[in-house]
Amino acid sequence: MKLQIALDTCNQKEALAILHDVADFIDVIEVGTPMIIEYGMEPVRAISKEFPNKLVLADTKIMDAGEYEADIAFKAGAQIVTVMGITHDETIKGAVKAAKNGNGKILADMMCVQNLEERAKELVELGVDYICVHTAFDVQDKQSPFDSLSKVQNMVGSQHSAIAGGINIHSVDKVIPFKPEIMIVGNGITGQDDRRKTAKMIKQLLV
Repeated sequence: MKLQIALDTCNQKEALAILHDVADFIDVIEVGTPMIIEYGMEPVRAISKEFPNKLVLADTKIMDAGEYEADIAFKAGAQIVTVMGITHDETIKGAVKAAKNGNGKILADMMCVQNLEERAKELVELGVDYICVHTAFDVQDKQSPFDSLSKVQNMVGSQHSAIAGGINIHSVDKVIPFKPEIMIVGNGITGQDDRRKTAKMIKQLLV
């Protein structure tokens, strides 16, 4: 399992400081949607340059202009770009085309997808690499991603699965039995007093 850190509500300087603390235990660095909205692709460029041996994910959450927008992120240095699973197939196909041209991968965020299993299968058939079961920040006190992860894995396999949404050191044990390809942690690392220790503990649990 790969451990992905989500960097959402920080600026570039803060993000780099966090990464220098925890990078030894991180496989994928996510430049989160809030950071992209505020600072554009500059953090993607800077982080890709500073950490060339890490996978960098741009959480663009693409809904339209799939090839055009994904291409921007790949050219900035991202190796993984996100699209929304509920968007049009044509948008997905465009993002997948950009990924192939940029030697990258596509992760589909399944927020708000109702026909989870059917859509996961369709997305993988369209060329999406990862299906991410994601409990949105605004509803993390009401929803759990684990039932949805089980459904996705039964349909497309663990190698195509990712999980995000409120995961921390106390809930990692619920993720481990599923063995998704990517486990995404945000505040569960970035918001902790000892980020390095927490990242190390989580990574050791995944091995």
